[in-house]
Amino acid sequence: MRAAFVLSPGEVVVEEVENPVLGEYDVLVRVRACGVCASDVKFFRGLKTYRETPFGRASPGFTGHEWVGEVVSIGSSVTIVKEGDRVTPFIINSCGKCKFCLRGKQNLCPEKRYIHGGFAEFVRVPERNLLKLPDDVHDEDACLIEPLACCINGVEVVRPRAGDTALIIGDGPMGLLNLQVLKTYGVRVIVMGHHDERLEKASELGADLTINSLVVDAAESVLKATDRYGADIVVLAVNNRDSLASALRLVSWGGRINIFAGAHPSYEIGINPNEVHYHEVTITGSADAPRECCLHAIEMVRRGAVRPSAIITHEYSLLEIKDAMEAAQKRAAIKIVVKP
Repeated sequence: MRAAFVLSPGEVVVEEVENPVLGEYDVLVRVRACGVCASDVKFFRGLKTYRETPFGRASPGFTGHEWVGEVVSIGSSVTIVKEGDRVTPFIINSCGKCKFCLRGKQNLCPEKRYIHGGFAEFVRVPERNLLKLPDDVHDEDACLIEPLACCINGVEVVRPRAGDTALIIGDGPMGLLNLQVLKTYGVRVIVMGHHDERLEKASELGADLTINSLVVDAAESVLKATDRYGADIVVLAVNNRDSLASALRLVSWGGRINIFAGAHPSYEIGINPNEVHYHEVTITGSADAPRECCLHAIEMVRRGAVRPSAIITHEYSLLEIKDAMEAAQKRAAIKIVVKP
């Protein structure tokens, strides 16, 4: 099979390798499409590392995890899926025994490992980490089930109520997926960013207001749109000092801030505890998604409540993987999908 490898930061190659050998509970899946995540780009650039996915030829398909595929072979003890099934991964391999796993929060498991390898023609996956797809969930939507599930997890953390106003800071793929999920709760959504084409897409997907922070006074625009109260919910879909400072400034009293995006490299910021205390502001975070959110994501797509594929703007072949990574790094596309 052909698989991509990141040999060192910025150096990616596609080579022919042997197909993975299956254990008795393993499944071999032919990848049909794999989305490029911001975490893939950070790995490609050397800004983020994974213990289960080192640089070099030991990691075929490297960090690809937003994929959809077809089962082509199964281990001798596999019973959950069969050849020909279309599947997408639940990417967290958790211990199953800690208090978080027992509560259904596998994403918080201290021993979790990620199921990677999607930038290849085939990937080996334990059967328990596969989710079967209905026929009416198309490949382009199915390969974005995992990031959609992350947004569902993050939105559940901030407990939206009908009539709330939510501010999403960041107009990238995750900002646009958060937008779609929030709209299903009857929430008024403002998207703040500085890419006109992405803000136009936000409007197409139902944003009630878009703000280009390079063109107008973003803070004043948000306050004006909320009768000077600020937003009930602020989602940080991009993470840096300025965005977090904006969130603290623009959240309403009694509001909730979700630090949805990770920061690489990390940083520290001062917070006035009295503003949090007296204004009853909740600051929380969310990362990855438990299995239940993945199942919820599949059902939302099946019902037509969300259209994750609407954010896909570019497709690349596996042989063009370096071009795909560089285009994502330069923000030359909204969402990129690689097809082997």
